[in-house]
Amino acid sequence: MKTQETLITDDQSLDGASMHEGRVKIDVYDDGYGPLFIHRDSMGISGIVRAQTWEDAYSICEDEFFPSGDEDASKDMDEIEAMEEGEERNHLQACWDEAYGYRNNTRRMDDGSLSCIYAKDLNGDSLELLTPELIERLGITLEISNNE
Repeated sequence: MKTQETLITDDQSLDGASMHEGRVKIDVYDDGYGPLFIHRDSMGISGIVRAQTWEDAYSICEDEFFPSGDEDASKDMDEIEAMEEGEERNHLQACWDEAYGYRNNTRRMDDGSLSCIYAKDLNGDSLELLTPELIERLGITLEISNNE
């Protein structure tokens, strides 16, 4: 049985990542312990996360990397919640859930606004364990430091 090569130890921190010989920075989030995961959507790499589990890593991506939902998403949800129970409400709720989600933690956006709703990539996304083979194939450079 082949063992998984450790990219980062518990005594190290993930400080950054880049591609194309450092010209393209990749957002990172280090939750302190665990393996590295890479999140990609239809536009490319959205971030690299260190977390203890896949579920924790995805939750971090929702909070830290996913783009904010527009103002219409919030208005649409208010309208859906005001509707009476029934087939139309269920349909609209399912459509909203396909396109948007709620962050576990509100995020301050670059423009200073707060975002509690994120937009999903309707073309799909993936979160997978970052492996040495994937690092080499994508040309990623990791910045890892030793903790003191």
